[in-house]
Amino acid sequence: MKKILVADVPQMDGRYSAAFAGSQLAFVRTLGEAHQALESGPCDLVAIGVYFDDSQMFDLLRYIRADDECSEVPVLCVRGQAGFTAVSGRTLEMTVKALAADAFIDLLHFADEAGGNAALRAAASQFIED
Repeated sequence: MKKILVADVPQMDGRYSAAFAGSQLAFVRTLGEAHQALESGPCDLVAIGVYFDDSQMFDLLRYIRADDECSEVPVLCVRGQAGFTAVSGRTLEMTVKALAADAFIDLLHFADEAGGNAALRAAASQFIED
């Protein structure tokens, strides 16, 4: 069973649970909780939402890439809700890739239903080793 650390707002829990059914999900809400979770043991993937802890996605991404223990863990940065109008999805994608994220996934492109969640799972699975 894959262990996925999810750093996002509580409103997204159901979506992650549906998309990553069968994986062990650990939800964190603050940068401090994320640091503790990463220090407590390895995970197979980190998913960070744009709105995580008042938009600290970039801070957590930089922390992960700078930490010797977890710098190789795949990181997906995720926009899960409409309304982040200050920055376009393309700009977010370029920024997170410049900060060494493995991918930017815009959930607005994946329907919140069985087929969309299966497509999301397939997109993310390429970053998780079997």
